[in-house]
Amino acid sequence: MTVNSELQRVNEWAPMRGFANMFYKENYAWWRTRRWWVNAIVWIAIICSLVAFMLFVLPGQAAANNDPSLAEMGGPLALAQNMGLTIFFQMGALAIGIGTIILCQGLIAHEKETGLIEWLLAKPVTRRAYILSKLASSLIAVLVLLIGGPALVTIGLFYLRMGLDFPLIPFLQGTGILIAHTAFYLCLTVMLGTFFSKRSPIMGIAVGTLVGGNVLAGFISQTLYFTPWGFGRVALSLASSEPVPAGMLWPPLISTIILSAVFILVGLVKFEKSEF
Repeated sequence: MTVNSELQRVNEWAPMRGFANMFYKENYAWWRTRRWWVNAIVWIAIICSLVAFMLFVLPGQAAANNDPSLAEMGGPLALAQNMGLTIFFQMGALAIGIGTIILCQGLIAHEKETGLIEWLLAKPVTRRAYILSKLASSLIAVLVLLIGGPALVTIGLFYLRMGLDFPLIPFLQGTGILIAHTAFYLCLTVMLGTFFSKRSPIMGIAVGTLVGGNVLAGFISQTLYFTPWGFGRVALSLASSEPVPAGMLWPPLISTIILSAVFILVGLVKFEKSEF
């Protein structure tokens, strides 16, 4: 058993010194407080309650009202599948993107405001390790709580409604696109945190990029070929086993991955040059 008064030598790569301790600190904030289960419940409730309505309630209402769209969609089961997938992927992409920005806007800005960042950087922690530990821990938490939990519950709801006819592999492919979409806005939010000390500009720019980009894409469709603004529709097409329009999958996916990496690089460079 190690005596607390003894100093323990830690072997770490010098450029990433302090990453392990910072990663532990950030994970503690996510998983050792009520933050994780509150977010798990909230996001499952928000997304899956709407999916459940579309799967189990809407088709019955359409049949009772003799809705002509029911026949056009191919019957109650087809309508339920289409509307449930639409809610999870198209509405979910927007909601999860905004949720990610809200949850992560204060990762760096809060510690700038309180002065904690100066104390942390006075310890044997490199600035690179500081940024990357926040990014890694938040990415894990966001993907598990905002996407993983709702996705598992949604799969269960679809199996209850459709049985073995539910297309699981296409659903997982669509979820992969949703993960890339969410990671993009997380990287953007973390980068903005290195530039601003207040949450309002971080929130404004990130949400403006998300919402404004989707609006802009409606007028300038060419933006869909190099941005994640059409990922909700792409994910829905994949999950529905429908063909994705030419050039709407791989070019924007590759571009989004590159842009996410650029956001991380720019954030690292900016943070290295910042004075606290």
